[in-house]
Amino acid sequence: MRRFNIFQTSHSALRAQLLDASLQLQFTNFTKPQQVQHRFDQVVELVLACQRQAEEESRYIIPALLVFEKKVPECFAANQPMRYSPLDRILDHMLVFDKEAGSDRANKWAGILFRSSFRNLSDWVIQAMQRQEEMLNPLLWEHYSDDALYMLQLRIEGKQPLSEWLELCSWMIKDMDDEDIAIWLNSMEASLPAPVFELLLEKILGQLPLLKWDMVEERKREERKREEWKREYGVVV
Repeated sequence: MRRFNIFQTSHSALRAQLLDASLQLQFTNFTKPQQVQHRFDQVVELVLACQRQAEEESRYIIPALLVFEKKVPECFAANQPMRYSPLDRILDHMLVFDKEAGSDRANKWAGILFRSSFRNLSDWVIQAMQRQEEMLNPLLWEHYSDDALYMLQLRIEGKQPLSEWLELCSWMIKDMDDEDIAIWLNSMEASLPAPVFELLLEKILGQLPLLKWDMVEERKREERKREEWKREYGVVV
């Protein structure tokens, strides 16, 4: 039986951000300040997303598990010493580049060093997500029902500013297939206030190609019919 994964939304968003930044970084000319600034802005967004993930883990997930467990691993290493984290190292490289911008040394080495830092950061984020999936999820499933985990997720999302949550959703859907997007949107439509769902829909429409959105719409209709059939006949499809 497939259990509720409290990390699915944030992990999907992080994977999409990593992939997008990695692809863009391949074609960045580090002698062009405007291109470099765009990439730095992307990386700052990614670093902030990782910091939010670590904060949510330490503020909500770990306390929920410490009720039952004596010790719980910190997968995103929220308390890792400064100057050692890949998050800190890539930010350091960005500061150095800002100071050296335009110099021969920056033009020669910036791209090589920054891409290396980004690879290290990507490896660290992927490993941290994997640890959450493999170490925290089994503990959560052992002690909490899916309904309880869903309520915990709502509590976490409820603490986020609306603009931040919408941005997270816009990244998340890039890592989802048509069926998953359709199921998720139907659940959001059923649970969100109408004005908030309209904002979400507007954000999603701005991210998806028209053809993909048409396929999502078709999946949404199929899922609605399936749910209606399940309610009518009281069976699991």
